[in-house]
Amino acid sequence: MRLLYLHYGPQSGVTAAVSRALAAAGMDVLLANPMERFLWQLRPGSRLPNPRPAAIRAFAEALWRHGRCWKEYWVHTPWAFDHLSGVALEAVQRARPDVVLQAGVLFGPGAAPSGPYHLYVDHTRAIAERYERAPGLPPPLPPDPAWRAREERVYRGAATIFSMSAFAARSLVADYGVDPERVRVVGAGPNVAPIAPVPLREEDREPAILFVGRHFEPKGGPDLVEAFRRVRRAVPRAALWIVSQHAPPRLPEGAVFHGPLGPGALSALFARASLFALPTQREAFGLAFLEAMAFGLPVVGTAIEAIPEIVAHGETGLLVPPRDPAALAEACAALLRDPARARRLGEAGRARLVERFGWDRAAARMLEVLRPSRAAPSGSGSGEQRAG
Repeated sequence: MRLLYLHYGPQSGVTAAVSRALAAAGMDVLLANPMERFLWQLRPGSRLPNPRPAAIRAFAEALWRHGRCWKEYWVHTPWAFDHLSGVALEAVQRARPDVVLQAGVLFGPGAAPSGPYHLYVDHTRAIAERYERAPGLPPPLPPDPAWRAREERVYRGAATIFSMSAFAARSLVADYGVDPERVRVVGAGPNVAPIAPVPLREEDREPAILFVGRHFEPKGGPDLVEAFRRVRRAVPRAALWIVSQHAPPRLPEGAVFHGPLGPGALSALFARASLFALPTQREAFGLAFLEAMAFGLPVVGTAIEAIPEIVAHGETGLLVPPRDPAALAEACAALLRDPARARRLGEAGRARLVERFGWDRAAARMLEVLRPSRAAPSGSGSGEQRAG
């Protein structure tokens, strides 16, 4: 069965993980990225927009709509949506797949899709529009009726919408009026996982807090640095390991900036740390929590969006309010001072991961719908149609 996966880039490893899982289950997976050759950078490190006409047009509209924040939102313009949808339709027509699976709704499978399609989403724009303004973070997306009309059209036309979380699924129903029967929560999985058995003995772990977040400020890095200053007063041997693209130039004693790391080096840190902390302020899902749980680490996170679905407070980790360094410090210090408790939470987290999450499990849940859809009769786009 030939499946075309329309995606918009690596997505922190999601694209590769979903493709591998579906292929391992017997699907003939083809990939197409409508945003390839469209993104704003001409080359890594360049500050110039892509010189191609379509990208320049999107840049101009983003600058007009979003001002100095154009870079964050230039694919969130109606013109870009329409252009990318046309590219997506061409990919579908070339591939002639049995079924189409699309990641997200930055575009659609054409203004008039040639056949049924399915979506896999981790978030919605409606959620992003409700974000509060916060220092160091891009402003929330402003309401845009033209974009909303396009987004709703794609949601309404999808045969099935697979969601990473119940949180995103609720937004689909409440904000877009999607029939709950067409929404299925399938979850996700870790993209960094142990190859060899992870040490569970307390003496094999260092008293280190591990932070992994590509974007330091949105992921709550400054709050964790401030909390760590307090942790060091309670646990003088504590360390903070930061894996990110950027971090403050001046870090407190005991904090180490590792920069961005590949899977091998990152796995080594997961295996040696005592706990994982990610006090993120905005989070589409939270794959890094699953990765920490795979290594048997207790986790400290913020009680926002889908994170409470991943982290069971008091059972697999601790949840604190966002932008609350004092509560964050108390949670981290409590686990560092009580290694036995930390180990119990970590073991429970790994068990929760095995029971509820994983890319193979997510793919299997999708295939319950995708495989029967080939033989099902086509409908009118109401949600009962199946790819054929």
